[in-house]
Amino acid sequence: MFNRKQKEIDRLNSRCIELATELRDTKLKNKQLEGARFLDVRNNTKILEQNNKKVELIKRIKELLDCNKYNNAELILNKIKELVRDHQSKN
Repeated sequence: MFNRKQKEIDRLNSRCIELATELRDTKLKNKQLEGARFLDVRNNTKILEQNNKKVELIKRIKELLDCNKYNNAELILNKIKELVRDHQSKN
């Protein structure tokens, strides 16, 4: 009888150790994922800022093209180049 209870206690103790190890490993993995998520959010923010700048540049080019009343393509092309250079110098 005593031997049977001791085996059950030993089995439960082993299970506790397994669960504690699993919990430790899960906490470590969670910490790693939190770090990766932080980096992803930071990178996404940078990409979003870059995209917003490019959208603004495209809007400015579109406005320029829309106001081309004299069909002077060379003037428009030079202005677009100027806008692109301005955009590149800011980055």
